[in-house]
Amino acid sequence: MKRQNIRTLSLIVCTLTYLLVGAAVFDALETENEILQRKLVQRVREKLKTKYNMSNADYEILEATIVKSVPHKAGYQWKFSGERMNTFAAKLLRFIRRAAGKQPIVTSSDLIIFCTGWGGLLIFGGI
Repeated sequence: MKRQNIRTLSLIVCTLTYLLVGAAVFDALETENEILQRKLVQRVREKLKTKYNMSNADYEILEATIVKSVPHKAGYQWKFSGERMNTFAAKLLRFIRRAAGKQPIVTSSDLIIFCTGWGGLLIFGGI
């Protein structure tokens, strides 16, 4: 075999060995924790069923509803910078409404319109 082929083959073997050893270490470290987590979830499930007198079907409906309400792919919607922008926009809109003599109540649609317009100005204005 050529020297380059031997290097490539040894690199592939080392990478696969590293992957398998890492998986074995991870499995050894996390198995006990995973078992404890499953037992905790089972205890909480039984407490909820007992406390609220739920059937298995009712609990499964509740569990499915909770799982559907968490945005898995999008992640959590609010980041620190987004929260600050939202707070700033809400305070600014309340101030403008108060100055105009209107009720200083800001709805989510007001925030969406304001932030979209302000963001468009920033993007297209080149600021």
